[in-house]
Amino acid sequence: MLSRTLLSLLLLSCFFFAQAQKPNYKKGCLIYTLGKDTTAIGNFELKGYDFSITVADLTGAVTVSKLKGSFFPNGELQTVEGNMYKPVAGKDSQLLYTYKLYYDSSSTFIETRRNNTATTRKYPVKVMAANSLGGYALVYMPALLVNFAPGKNGDSLLSHHIVFNSARNFIIRKTGDRNFSIGSPVMGMFTLSLDKKGNLRAVDGIGTSWNIKGMAISPINMDSVIMANVTKDNASPHIPIANKLDSVQTIIGATAIKIRYSRPSVRGRVIFGEVVPYNRFWRTGADAATKLTLDQPLYFNGRELSAGEYSIFTIPSKNGWTIMFNKQANIWGTEYKAENDVLRVQMSVETLQETVELLTINVVQADKGGRIEVSWDNLKASVPFSTSL
Repeated sequence: MLSRTLLSLLLLSCFFFAQAQKPNYKKGCLIYTLGKDTTAIGNFELKGYDFSITVADLTGAVTVSKLKGSFFPNGELQTVEGNMYKPVAGKDSQLLYTYKLYYDSSSTFIETRRNNTATTRKYPVKVMAANSLGGYALVYMPALLVNFAPGKNGDSLLSHHIVFNSARNFIIRKTGDRNFSIGSPVMGMFTLSLDKKGNLRAVDGIGTSWNIKGMAISPINMDSVIMANVTKDNASPHIPIANKLDSVQTIIGATAIKIRYSRPSVRGRVIFGEVVPYNRFWRTGADAATKLTLDQPLYFNGRELSAGEYSIFTIPSKNGWTIMFNKQANIWGTEYKAENDVLRVQMSVETLQETVELLTINVVQADKGGRIEVSWDNLKASVPFSTSL
């Protein structure tokens, strides 16, 4: 018969062994959609600290990312190796580029190789995500990283996201019993929901740089999915999902006004209240923040907006909109910080008779000045200004 002390030691050993084995075996398939379009399908798998991802990017002609790697016990990346290729029916695939990540001597190294040209960059931090690792595979990382989330509601785990060749903050936060928020200021925050067994159920990426929603199912045969979509593309070429970069320029009075923005499309989606949530900031476009350039001041209800460059954000709500002019002019559209607003003004909103498929921003002349108008889907929001007091 085991003594009480020996039994306690055995139980304690089992406890520490179980902790050392965390996370458990996890795998699944995540299907991302943008309105009526399926943008990506991919399998993810985590066993111990080793992981693999295979993603078919369907936003244009099919491309595939395959990567595998290992995590440190806290979820930061220790090694990653993979490639992106374009599958071709009945022929060898077209390799687009390869990539490799490894951590050594207090730094993370990321090597990319394209057309026999290799580039290696060094970052003096540990990371949880990097844009250069497999393109669309980036939005599959939260499905793996949720396994490293803190156990207590409200607690967070902080690391880094490599984007624009710099290290930005990356966070994993437990927001509820089975809900988590994962992402960075640049990629935006993804909301993950688990079922009662702890398996991933859904991912909400509305408000992120992708504005997508994800549904998790059991792993599928990715080879069959890839070939089916290649065959479909050959029969009917896929129209790429892309945001159109555009600008509006005009002179009102003696003031030159330019707004540069990216134009997303409706694509069969419910825009306001869903794609653009109510009562939170919106980049008022897509991709990089919408940018306003003035060579002389404008006046909104008698309040001056000095000559210079600003990013434009709005807060749509059912009861009206607010437009914000922010002194950080050259930022990504999800990096908004309210403390950098220099002016906030209320906007009027009207319902349109016809749908505006592509987001459209106009600057039109009006009495004593002009108006900035934002039209998309079935709404138009506008704000008047004058060029002098």
